Amino acid sequence: MLTGLAERRIIVTGAAQGLGRAYALRLAREGARVAVVDLRGDLADETAAEIRAVDGQAVGFTADVAQADQVRAMVEAVMTRFGGVDVLVNNAGGAFYSTRPSEEFGEQEWDHVLDVNLKGQWLCARAVIPQMKERRQGKIINVTSTTVARGYPAGLSPYTAAKAGVIGLTRALAHELGAFEITVNAIAPGYTPVPTPKTVHPGEAQERLRRQMIDEQCLKRSETPHDLAEVIVFLASAGSNFITGQVLNVDGGWAMS
Repeated sequence: MLTGLAERRIIVTGAAQGLGRAYALRLAREGARVAVVDLRGDLADETAAEIRAVDGQAVGFTADVAQADQVRAMVEAVMTRFGGVDVLVNNAGGAFYSTRPSEEFGEQEWDHVLDVNLKGQWLCARAVIPQMKERRQGKIINVTSTTVARGYPAGLSPYTAAKAGVIGLTRALAHELGAFEITVNAIAPGYTPVPTPKTVHPGEAQERLRRQMIDEQCLKRSETPHDLAEVIVFLASAGSNFITGQVLNVDGGWAMS
């Protein structure tokens, strides 16, 4: 596939580890200039260095996406370094807390999950939109979750609520920005086993969930970061120029089962 991503300037949030790292590495392989953004600036620098070691183009940046001042400073730094932002991949997020009944979540836990997963995507979009409007081009790719489709697995009510908000945000921005030739889409991953410090399903529960998801999917294997990264590349590429306001379930058919 000819993606046309060479020299495109792409921000990937939450890109130092997990799925975000896979997205950053894959986009860099297409020749994009990648801003690797993460709360852990040291790990962002490591991922960027890994990309540069194989002749890719990447720079690490530190930001908490839930903090407006940090997001603003990060985007300004990316603009200074790269001269603009062509694509934003709003990946930073997570369930963060172990699964439990909704009434057992504390208010601070609820706010934390919504601030990072929903508010953070809005803050990052808000920061890049003005220069995209000025150039009348750009792509915003949000990350939601197939948990929204089924309200399931149980015990993730703050996360599921936040990711439902991401779908609403995606559609609202698509309407607002279409006149400026800016596309806004979302991907909804299924359950993707990947090393992460966020222990939501501890111990054997994680393996039980993995097996259950495979059993409920149409495709009988675990999802991989590669499955998702290829869709990110497509949505960032010229091949998706007439697609906007859409949510692409990348879940092996789980959400429809």
